[in-house]
Amino acid sequence: MNQIVLNKLMKEQGYPCISVLLSTYRTAPEYHQNEILLKKLIGDAEERLEKEFSKRETQFYVDKLKGLAEKVDKSRTLDGLALFVNNNFATIIDLPFPVNNRVVIDRTFATRDIIMNVNRGIRYYVLVLSIEKIRLIQCNRDEASEIEQNEFPIYSNLDFYDLNPSDLSKERAKKVKEFFARASRALKEYYNNEQQSLVVMGVEKNLGFFKEVTDLDKHIIAFIEGSYINTSAHDIGKKIWPLVEEKMSDERNKFIDELEKAHNTGNYTANISNVWRFAKEGRVSLLLVEENYHQSCRHNEDNSITPIDKPEKGMIDDAVDEAAEIVIDKGGKVVFVDDGLLKDYNRIAAVLRY
Repeated sequence: MNQIVLNKLMKEQGYPCISVLLSTYRTAPEYHQNEILLKKLIGDAEERLEKEFSKRETQFYVDKLKGLAEKVDKSRTLDGLALFVNNNFATIIDLPFPVNNRVVIDRTFATRDIIMNVNRGIRYYVLVLSIEKIRLIQCNRDEASEIEQNEFPIYSNLDFYDLNPSDLSKERAKKVKEFFARASRALKEYYNNEQQSLVVMGVEKNLGFFKEVTDLDKHIIAFIEGSYINTSAHDIGKKIWPLVEEKMSDERNKFIDELEKAHNTGNYTANISNVWRFAKEGRVSLLLVEENYHQSCRHNEDNSITPIDKPEKGMIDDAVDEAAEIVIDKGGKVVFVDDGLLKDYNRIAAVLRY
């Protein structure tokens, strides 16, 4: 899941945009429950649609959802699944992370889980360096898989092998740097539309060479010294996730500190109604949200919103989701934090541009 897909989903607007999200099982025998749960959620969507649309209109959307469901190989899913349907759009996406099982019917698609995945940093890349081969591994928390496309893995050419491995001359160093620069250029394609973090692994000298030639510094969160070229992707994921989790936690703490500074100067706002208003005005530079905070709201005539406890016709199914989309669309940043960290701000807060 990347920023391109997210942007595409965010551009789709118009009532109804129907989102069906569910956590799925990867392995037998549990994965047989995937089909049962998906069928139930589509049934829930049908029941809700029937309250607002004619039988013919409801059937149009339900048929779209069922058509997507038939394309799912329910024995080969990842950790989550999302179905998105509106009048002229229908797609299904495998999600490498679990989600809360739910149906959302709104003017836009429910993208908060995808926003969180793209921006929180639970997905990241690992570049494994050696003078013979360079590997790229994609990770989601401690689960890792080898990337075998877009040049990776990259093997060194024959004239590179002709160099004496014990020769530390300038010519050999030049060859090594050229090889690593090639990998950095290939890797950069993955970051044109993504903001995921990068961990680089290799022996000390190779790490030094890579630092000299790469321009991906802002994405690199750690260099890990050692020879891991023959270590399985699975073992690499298990090894480095605690380090990445700690780094991500430190990064989120920086955002909390930024909020506290804004609080002290009055350059902040809190609660969903205020955040919504300032987001619409383009004043939010940083939005912080607790991971499991969802809030349905009534959309008022003056374009303000009011939180509601019970479903009602024309409501905003999840105003938190929509606020996050608005902030991103206007050039702001969205950061999801652990539940409880924003208890003094009604679970959502924003640092303002002015």
